[in-house]
Amino acid sequence: MQQASRAPLTLDEACERLGLDAHSHDLQAGLQAAFMRAVKAARIDDTPVPPDHYRTLLDAYRFLRALAPAQSPEERRFEVWPTQLVLTPIEAVKGGMKTGRLPTGRPFTTRVPPGLRDGDLIWALGWLVLVKIEDGEDLVVKGDDLWITARKPASSFKPGHRIGVETPMGPWSFRLSEAAVEQRLVRVPGAGLPAARKHPAGDLYVRFELEAETEKSAAALLRRLVPLRAA
Repeated sequence: MQQASRAPLTLDEACERLGLDAHSHDLQAGLQAAFMRAVKAARIDDTPVPPDHYRTLLDAYRFLRALAPAQSPEERRFEVWPTQLVLTPIEAVKGGMKTGRLPTGRPFTTRVPPGLRDGDLIWALGWLVLVKIEDGEDLVVKGDDLWITARKPASSFKPGHRIGVETPMGPWSFRLSEAAVEQRLVRVPGAGLPAARKHPAGDLYVRFELEAETEKSAAALLRRLVPLRAA
């Protein structure tokens, strides 16, 4: 049996969630302040707002925000709301100090804990900020797992060989199995993003790309020149 789809949000419902008057001539003027008051009111004993309740308030904010007249890029102060705190995969693993900007335009600096996931919410100066993890060139976060792309010479990629890889946790050394060589993939359980909040520890996956080696020795160069002289 399929679950019934949720009814679309109405103007009255959105205003009620944020404590606004649906008949006000300018809902946009106090929208951000109303959202902030609603979020603060939902907090109990300085504990974070439950994510489900926060998202009901956020849905109401976005619904009302969408009713505002379109603005030019120069007039828009914020491209995305709520504020996103963008982390690299290494910052997601290790945490540390991070600077961002609130929807009010105010900059902030906060210490992010290790192990934040994409979509997590953190508090910054009374605002809930959405965590966004951006992919790196050779380092990607997928859920709880960390994926690394390592480029190695084809000649060193054989069963039984030990091979080293740089990771955010430091250098790792693997002895290649036949399965790893065949799949060009190594998995290290529990070595991905650390356990945090309700998230379990993730796994580390190393995907190998093999590179052809160029012969640079004098003997190899001579072997390539001999056919040219004979011609």
